[in-house]
Amino acid sequence: MARAFDILIVGGGQAARRAAEGARAVAPEASIAIVGEETHPPYDRPPLSKEILLGKADASLCCKRDAASFAADRIELILGTRVAALHLNDHKIETASGERIGYGKLIIATGSRARSLPAPAAIADKVLTLRTIDDATRVAAHLHEGAHIVVIGAGFIGLEAASAARARGARVTVLEAADRVLGRVFPIEAAARVERLHRDAGVDLRLGAKLDEIAPDGGRVRVSVGAEKLLADLVVVGIGIIPNTELARAAGLAVDDGVVVSAEGATSHADVFAAGEVTRHPVRGASAMRIESWQVAELQADAAGRSAAGAPTAYDAIPYFWSDQYGVNMQMFGLIRPDGAILVRAAGESALIFSIGADGRIAGAIGFNAGADMSIAKRMIGAPAPVGLEDAATPLRKLLRAGATA
Repeated sequence: MARAFDILIVGGGQAARRAAEGARAVAPEASIAIVGEETHPPYDRPPLSKEILLGKADASLCCKRDAASFAADRIELILGTRVAALHLNDHKIETASGERIGYGKLIIATGSRARSLPAPAAIADKVLTLRTIDDATRVAAHLHEGAHIVVIGAGFIGLEAASAARARGARVTVLEAADRVLGRVFPIEAAARVERLHRDAGVDLRLGAKLDEIAPDGGRVRVSVGAEKLLADLVVVGIGIIPNTELARAAGLAVDDGVVVSAEGATSHADVFAAGEVTRHPVRGASAMRIESWQVAELQADAAGRSAAGAPTAYDAIPYFWSDQYGVNMQMFGLIRPDGAILVRAAGESALIFSIGADGRIAGAIGFNAGADMSIAKRMIGAPAPVGLEDAATPLRKLLRAGATA
């Protein structure tokens, strides 16, 4: 007999878990299942590039729930199963083995995959991306005293891998094609602080680096950058991710750098929703965007799950992101506006960097070891930037109160 569920979730990551939990919260009697390609129960990804690489925890840290916990909540896990097609008119999905599974409502939570670089088969186990539990386990095994790690890409994943490798005694070279680190997400004032962290920690950080070849060399990996040949024990590729929109696009859903959804997670088909970083969703203070963050996999997915279960729930959180490198905590709320100004408020090891839109309002804030002030900065998002914002001698809370009474 063919299987069918009231709510079927395609994708086995954090967004799938949160969508299932959101659906269960408002539909206690619904039948719910998650179909995932990995064999692990759904897990969170942030610890992969942090605690796991640092050797401070094993992969179990990523798993908020085990298989027994899902079973107790009557959420069926169908793992190690690749979905080959979505048959929306028939309300069925088709797996790679040819099985068709029916649904009342479908939630697409297929996430993203890491961009890779071509490498000969002989060194495939030494040229790795960092996206899954298995990836993190393999990378972590190479991080030790005396190893030379070459990281390609100075985005957050690459820099967190570099930070972990240095903390564990490895020699690290980071190659970045652009002229600065974190070019997609941080203004130059914040990126310069991150760059300094890495250089001070002994990372050989090379900007404007043109990668020519990755090849085997006597049991190691030869990375050619111009005329120079670097010999590495491991190459970590951190050059971004690709949203897994292929199933949605082939099924005829609206896709534009992500599955297009409403604030409630609804797609262009009445019985299909989408959750997590595969979505292009409305964002406070901006047009619709696809955002790669834990918050989207957590909160937007919860809203989509509730909506699919019959309780329309809008996602309207201020964008949030964090990273830990060399003991420095970095947090970001809101958005960085390219058409505005940047104000820097620094005191010792702590710093706040504000993005001010052309309208004079605070669009975003980035904090370095500024946890207490970041909760205040979050409340200032969307408000006019107060006079003296860059003066670290004036408590931020005082500026917030002054703005509230202005």
